[in-house]
Amino acid sequence: MVQPRRGSAVQEAQALRRREGRVDRRRLLVFVPDNDAYERSARLLFDEHGHPVESAKLSEMSPEAAARCQWRRCYKLVSLLYVDRSRDFCLRAAMRLVPGNEHECPIFYPMLEKFVAEVGEGVIRRLLLDRGFIDGERIAHCKRKLGIDILIPVRRDMDIYQDALGLLKLKATKFQEYRAPTREPVDAARLPHSPERVRKRELKRQKTVKAKKAELEPPPPNQVLLRREVAGFENLRTFTTCSVPLNVIVNRDVFADGHVDLWMLLDTKPLTPSNGPAARRAEYAIRTDIEEGHRQFKCFWDMTRFTSRAFSLVLNQIVFVLLAYNLLQIFLRAQAEPPLSRRSRSRQLDLVMTTAAVIIIYAENRFATLTPLAYTEILLTLGDDARKKVLSKTRRLREELGQALRLARAP
Repeated sequence: MVQPRRGSAVQEAQALRRREGRVDRRRLLVFVPDNDAYERSARLLFDEHGHPVESAKLSEMSPEAAARCQWRRCYKLVSLLYVDRSRDFCLRAAMRLVPGNEHECPIFYPMLEKFVAEVGEGVIRRLLLDRGFIDGERIAHCKRKLGIDILIPVRRDMDIYQDALGLLKLKATKFQEYRAPTREPVDAARLPHSPERVRKRELKRQKTVKAKKAELEPPPPNQVLLRREVAGFENLRTFTTCSVPLNVIVNRDVFADGHVDLWMLLDTKPLTPSNGPAARRAEYAIRTDIEEGHRQFKCFWDMTRFTSRAFSLVLNQIVFVLLAYNLLQIFLRAQAEPPLSRRSRSRQLDLVMTTAAVIIIYAENRFATLTPLAYTEILLTLGDDARKKVLSKTRRLREELGQALRLARAP
């Protein structure tokens, strides 16, 4: 995996403006060097945003956009991820690594069913999925047999999408304004455990970004979001392959130039006054943090620093990286430490590394704790007889400890 390049502060500010209020739809693709010796890897064409593109559609793209496309070799990681509602704690419960060109839908649902068979029904009650997992029969099976409600986007080419567009024309349809829940960002400059160098660097970065933002020209009207609105329709049955009634949450984003963006969600869970369309849209926003977690894995957790091209060893490295992440999450929660999901790997290792070392001296049912420097000072100020006695004792303990460590290993 190629590490992401650090852009200028202007680019960072522009990217921040573009990302505001948007949900990233990227799949978890694991990229490797373009070497066909990587077993079971697939070579795919990607556009400038990292989305797969069919080579036959290159002729339909502008010459500039086609020139920015590139071929990359990759695997696809399909996983079952638990995320709490605060989005601070996540665990991967199951995963499959497959070639990048395999569809995830036939892989995920059998994996889900096997997991439910192992842990029992009722453990999983809610699934947030990408539109790549749309399968009417599987969605109905999850609702009826497994007791799992699914929230998933609608494709524009589906009949239920067109039916919802027709229902929007009715005068009885009422939209309500949607306000996204705010979340306090992690400020590295004010964290009590942050090293001084990190705080200074973060303050300098924030100052630079703020200055560059002020230099930017106002965005064009077609990029200025005025308001977000939601509406819901219940018990639609025009998704013929799905035998359970579906609820459609219509999301409407209104921009300053007058144009409107529509996107919809399907939900098998009934709408209620206290848990209506706005709550469902806020719930689906959890996927934003899930995608950021994917980026953290690929870029900062050595997931793709492979030392072998054998598929078994590639899979082994990915599995153990994910297991290490799970164990560290559990450890931090048990220690009531800040969550891992909103921190980088290097920052988290700073928190779990040893920060103090002490030497304990026992004598006549008493003990003293000394720093290494204090203990060294005591040794240097001892008399000759006492220093020789301490030296002899230290050598004996070192030899015994070394022997014990050697015997601890199996012959």
